Amino acid sequence: MIALVSGRLAVKDPGGTIVVDTGSVGYRLFVSLNTLMELPEIGRDVSLQTVTVVRDDALHLYGFAEAREKGLFNLLLQVKGVGPRMALQLLGGLKPADLERAISTQDSGWISTVPGVGKKTAERIILELRDKVGPAGPDSLPRAAGVDEQMVSDAVSALLNLGYRQADGQRAVGEVLKKLGNTKDFPTLVRESLQLLSGRKS
Repeated sequence: MIALVSGRLAVKDPGGTIVVDTGSVGYRLFVSLNTLMELPEIGRDVSLQTVTVVRDDALHLYGFAEAREKGLFNLLLQVKGVGPRMALQLLGGLKPADLERAISTQDSGWISTVPGVGKKTAERIILELRDKVGPAGPDSLPRAAGVDEQMVSDAVSALLNLGYRQADGQRAVGEVLKKLGNTKDFPTLVRESLQLLSGRKS
C-alpha cells in the first residue's frame, strides 16, 4: 500500500486530480478542494499522505495535505453509501475541523450544505461517526507555550486512524504532553498516548 507520495507537482487539475512526478513514475492522485488550494505552483516539490482504494476495476490514490483530513477520509469510507468521491466532496466543502464539529454537534443541516450530500446521507454520517469524532474546534486540542500544534493534531489523527475516538485521543495526547513537556518527538508522543489508551479503545 502506498502511504506517501513525494516529488514534483507535474499536473494540477482544478477538477480535483494532480500528478506527482517522483523521478521515474508519475502518480495520479485525487484530492479535495481544500488540499488542492494548499498545493504550490506546478514544478514545485510536494509531499502528500495517501490512501489507496482498490476496486474490482481500478486502483486509485487519494492525496491529503494533512493527517487530519486523511483520518476523516478513512472514517467517511466506513459510512454506508459514502464512497471516495463523496468523501472528497465533503472534505472539499467543509474544512476538517468544521466537518468534525458538525458531526459531533449532530448538525445535519451544515453537512447537507455540501453539494451532492442530501439530508439522509448527512444524518447517516452523524449516526455512524458521532462516537468516533469528538469536538474539533481550535480550543479542543491541548495547548501550552512552545507546543507544536501541527504535531499534536497529527498525533490525534494517527490515534483516530487506529480506531480511537477523537475525544479520547485528545485527552491522551494532552496527558502525555503534561508528562513529557513540549516534546518534539512525534513517535514518542504517539507511543506514549497509545499506552494510556490501551484500556480505552472502543
